[in-house]
Amino acid sequence: MTIQNPKSKIQNRPVIGLVGQVCAGKSTVAAAFKKLGAEVYDADLAVRELYTRPETIEQVRRMFGDGVLDKSGQVNRRALGRIVFSDAAKLEQLTTQIVYPRTGEAIKSQIKQFRTSTAPALLLDAPTLFESGRDSVCAHIVYVTAPDERREKWAKERGWESGELQRRESKLMDDRTKRNRADAVIENKGGLDDVDRQVGELWKQWL
Repeated sequence: MTIQNPKSKIQNRPVIGLVGQVCAGKSTVAAAFKKLGAEVYDADLAVRELYTRPETIEQVRRMFGDGVLDKSGQVNRRALGRIVFSDAAKLEQLTTQIVYPRTGEAIKSQIKQFRTSTAPALLLDAPTLFESGRDSVCAHIVYVTAPDERREKWAKERGWESGELQRRESKLMDDRTKRNRADAVIENKGGLDDVDRQVGELWKQWL
């Protein structure tokens, strides 16, 4: 774990952003923060939920055609992913017109709820935090990285085809920029105990 942009003082009940490489184990890091008492906003879960809303389904269908819906009329995220991660313009259309406005409201709601709670911190597990411009709400940002062989293994376990990991990364902000803008880097190259240790060190420094 590397602290690269240290803050001047300990924050009182901070909002912490979590970003990193695709398939680097961000959910594992989020779980470690949760064990210490942090509330966790899961952007992927929020996106899954918004794709079940009738108005979102209809908007996605109008933009990308019936081929992105499954037999039950729900959004097929894998089919949608194949389209948008092969075309930067379509990815921008999806994110700026459908995803970011809705997840932005969800994040605002989550922060408002957090401010009335007793949780010591709120973790925003939001891979496109920088791309969406939501990083400004965070007191600290953590970047997660993992060895390429691990990431390829985890991508395969998700059912991704060969090259899908690189294809997705090529359409997002480059990893070097994200890493440089983060306040700390967690190297996910050991076991769960190692992740817990690194998160614990950040917890002590930031809270």
